[in-house]
Amino acid sequence: MKCRLMNKHTQVALVEYNEDIQAITNIYEVTNTEYAPLSFYNAYYNTSISNVEAMNQWFQGRAIPSSRKNLNRLLERLNVSSPSDLLNKEFALSLSDQYWIVEEHSRIQWEDINFFTHDFNSTGFLQASLDDSFHSYTVQKDSLKTPNNTTDGMLPKGWIIENNKRVLIKGTYTRFEQEPFNEWLASQICKRLGFDYCNYIVDWHTIMQDKVIVSKCKNFINENEEIISAYDVFQSSKKENNINDYEHYVRILENHGILDARKKITEMFVVDYLTLNVDRHLKNFGIIRNVETLKWERVTPIFDTGQSMCCDEYTQNMDFTHGCGKFFTDANKDYNAILKSLDMDTIRAIPIQSLKRLSEEYYVFLKSFQSEMEYKNKEWSDERLKKIKNGLSTRIDLFEKER
Repeated sequence: MKCRLMNKHTQVALVEYNEDIQAITNIYEVTNTEYAPLSFYNAYYNTSISNVEAMNQWFQGRAIPSSRKNLNRLLERLNVSSPSDLLNKEFALSLSDQYWIVEEHSRIQWEDINFFTHDFNSTGFLQASLDDSFHSYTVQKDSLKTPNNTTDGMLPKGWIIENNKRVLIKGTYTRFEQEPFNEWLASQICKRLGFDYCNYIVDWHTIMQDKVIVSKCKNFINENEEIISAYDVFQSSKKENNINDYEHYVRILENHGILDARKKITEMFVVDYLTLNVDRHLKNFGIIRNVETLKWERVTPIFDTGQSMCCDEYTQNMDFTHGCGKFFTDANKDYNAILKSLDMDTIRAIPIQSLKRLSEEYYVFLKSFQSEMEYKNKEWSDERLKKIKNGLSTRIDLFEKER
């Protein structure tokens, strides 16, 4: 069927959407290239890839990824055959941008359907996502009338409405269920150091009389904004041979008017250094663009720092003195080398002494959850929690030394 791809009120393109294969198979017209997703805009002027292929790669990329924890179980409970099958359920709407797809002659408007202003019920979707049991059941069809059909990432997650705010709930992926506590820790580091960040709290979420540990954070964009990943930003300009990835990325942002980019990106990687975050891939940061004016407004706040603090290591194997993380196109770069690649003026100005008491506070926070966590996971021992506490102190001391 012929559909209009929209960016809020602006038509981007007229396309053919094949419901049988859940894919865009033809582009009849591109009406407003500048309002298109940046990944498509980049490819539009690149003859090495067809416009249809580029558009479909972007569209399929909105689906829940194949790396999502317990994906097959989730699909079975939602009664769908594949993540792509979810894309056409609610106009491919998201809470990370304003793109949507609608039949060519439909009179539906963005105001009629968007999830920034319209309520939705995620109870069934979250139950299907966070329930780790092997119970076989199917949730109600209304569970698909949510923005959760387009959530990215490997962790089970879902949007809810809490006090009229859009709040993202994330479960755990690793065996020791430490990610929500690491998100809390990163928030505390940012708060004390004065960095711009997405604030995470740790909470229990009830699933069929059982409780699961989750992190919760409010949406950090509004109905006039979209998140553009660092991957798409990085690909938007050819890198010069004489500069590194960090410098290339910062220059792109500065050329688009984000003048504090160097400082903000440095601060993000400092948090990764302090927490040994291993998952700062190019879709875990980016920029925020206004979808009405197309102005690049700001760097995204620091978010998604759960894969840190040796969370997937057995206690006896936890090492906080050495480590490697992702740094743009380098998937395994030594943290000290990362630090030396950043803006040293920003690093020297960081009030690291503000973190001196945080290790003990983090330990007390972990201890407050220990009895319930240890009931499910014997690795949540005093030995582990003390090692995490001392590990954070080690990272802070190493940062002071290296800078």
